Amino acid sequence: MSLLIFVLIFSLLPCGISQTKLLSTGDDVFKDFTENPLDSNEELYKRYIETITSKKYLRRTKAELTSRLLAFHLNNGNYLQFHEIYNKHNEVLEENSILFQYWNSISLERNEKFIAMLSKSEKLLYTAEEYGNNQDISDAYRLLSRSKMHLNEKDSALFYSNLALNFAKRSNSKTAVAQTFKDLSEVYIHFNMIGQSTSTLLKLTTEAERIKEKELYCWSTMKIAERSAQVKSYNEARAYYRKALDISNKNDLTLFKIRIHRGLAEVALSLNDLNKAKANLMIGSKLIKDKHESIYVLDFKLTLANFLIEEKKYEEAEQVLQFTLKRFETHHFSNGTGRAYHVLGKLHFYKNEWGKAEEAFKNSKKILEKYPFSTSRMGNLKYLSDLFAQKKKYGEAYRNLRDYQKNIDENSSLSSIKAINELTQMYSRELREYRIKEQEQVIKDQIKEKEFLALKGEKQMSTVVLMIIVLISTIVIILFYLRQIKIKQTTKEVEMSQTLLRTQMNPHFIFNAMSVIQSSLYENNPAKSSKFLVSFSRLIRLILENSPKEFITLETEIEILEKYLNTQKLRFENRFNYQINAPEELIFKKVLIPPMITQPFVENSIEHGQLNIIEDGNISIDFKEVDNMLFVEIRDNGVGREQSRKTKKSMKDHKSMAIDITNRRVDIINKKHKSKASIEISNLTQGKHSGTRVQIFLPLLTENINFDTE
Repeated sequence: MSLLIFVLIFSLLPCGISQTKLLSTGDDVFKDFTENPLDSNEELYKRYIETITSKKYLRRTKAELTSRLLAFHLNNGNYLQFHEIYNKHNEVLEENSILFQYWNSISLERNEKFIAMLSKSEKLLYTAEEYGNNQDISDAYRLLSRSKMHLNEKDSALFYSNLALNFAKRSNSKTAVAQTFKDLSEVYIHFNMIGQSTSTLLKLTTEAERIKEKELYCWSTMKIAERSAQVKSYNEARAYYRKALDISNKNDLTLFKIRIHRGLAEVALSLNDLNKAKANLMIGSKLIKDKHESIYVLDFKLTLANFLIEEKKYEEAEQVLQFTLKRFETHHFSNGTGRAYHVLGKLHFYKNEWGKAEEAFKNSKKILEKYPFSTSRMGNLKYLSDLFAQKKKYGEAYRNLRDYQKNIDENSSLSSIKAINELTQMYSRELREYRIKEQEQVIKDQIKEKEFLALKGEKQMSTVVLMIIVLISTIVIILFYLRQIKIKQTTKEVEMSQTLLRTQMNPHFIFNAMSVIQSSLYENNPAKSSKFLVSFSRLIRLILENSPKEFITLETEIEILEKYLNTQKLRFENRFNYQINAPEELIFKKVLIPPMITQPFVENSIEHGQLNIIEDGNISIDFKEVDNMLFVEIRDNGVGREQSRKTKKSMKDHKSMAIDITNRRVDIINKKHKSKASIEISNLTQGKHSGTRVQIFLPLLTENINFDTE
């Protein structure tokens, strides 16, 4: 934004003075300021204020410095300081009518006076078309688009965004296109167009990296992570948050670090991983300065309050919420105020303070009503439904639940999940394709050079042409042959994956799962049946999504195992325990593993090892790196293989089929990757039980994701 204002101040004025002339006739102090960044530089900030208030310097110099201060506070979410600077020094901006109208529109936006903002933006467009350049016109259209967005006029907002982009492309500004992409992504997400927003953010990432704008690059990467988390694609969210963190660390972007650690904590809370949430909140808290007044810091405190509620530290949570709510109101930031009321309502709900909870949720609902889509707004409806049910106001409970379901149906994110998963993998694919093209170009250059030498050395053109034709034909035939082999191999693997999917889902397990649900319903225990059904449906969904793939990340494999084991524990009423151990290094490196390759052995431990009936039943799963291979060990303290052989024939046949399919998968992996993968099953004696140990060696493969910013 600061670079944007830098160009605006030196755009063509009504009097026709050029940008170059303004700069050359300005004060010498201007150059001193522009060579030093304003971030975390209190001394420089004081000099800005002294220069603006002094009568010693030219008005256009003071106007530029005022613009820089306004942009600085705006980008850092310091809305109180923004209004203070604007109210005290906006008169110096009158030196440039376009600049004056631009910041007037921004000030109205920050005060949430959107109708007045629309009127001022229309005046800015008129002035820009008469006196300005392409960038001025683009900025005017951007503000018009944002005005329409705040007024929930979707078509007009998108129309003006496209006009802004067209003029930005015609301008000479380095940052105009990037700023337009940034605003367009916000317009899309305001109307819950998550896929389009993510696509625009990817374009912004490319543009920001091209023009070396590190803050925009970090912002767009962080926002992609937020979009991924919004559709519950948590693995992608973590990957992009880590990439954004790497960018912020390299460029010392402290405020971005706070926002990123908040995002990572939100992801951890969504996965109910309180330890990781706490770790990220502690890091973020250390980065916050005592006098750091920013809406982004207040957002961080909201996440902290959510964490404290999960930890049942209600008094601490209420103190944080009261402070945060008051500061959001002071900043005139209604979105934050609405979200704060939602979390406050959640706190009172957990404390069974129904009256206070109802008041907080209704306040949040009223404030967030003007936002077409908001997770907090939808959450209000769900909590109010539960709250009225507790108060036996079933009519109100039904109406809120109906509205909640309507919002769910209208804002289904299934298509967005698919779109984001495809878009966020774009860079990896494009990077690989780019490197392949580079290699192909090198090969082509070498072939051309050889052809040239051959033509020069051989005078008979017909022989050379014939050789080239034969060579090309041979290459085409070989490539075609190799492609056919690859297609057959891929087809075989897909068939194996489908066979594995059908056989791994034990009919006995599905039947018994349904029986548990039915039994819970007969017992009039909907909470238990709902919990089991949710866990069971998530497991089925994970299996359906990942079984057809050749490889998935180790983190996803562990997630499937945890959901499967938790479902089995619910089924058998926690009669056995389990542990899954994997070094953080393997998770971070995104080690790959064939999907559900461990599941048949885990199922055997539970079903045939009879962990559900023995005393202190336990199963342990360990993932390690051994001799540059991925080593997986599954141990149980069940009845052992000898006793298992005495079970009925159908169970034995199912066990043999699952192990046979897994062995075939390992054989395919060895052929394709020229590895020495293997499976070994042996007896294991632990105390009075004879358990089973399964050892699996797999090739150590990783996913190539580059977090470098250069």
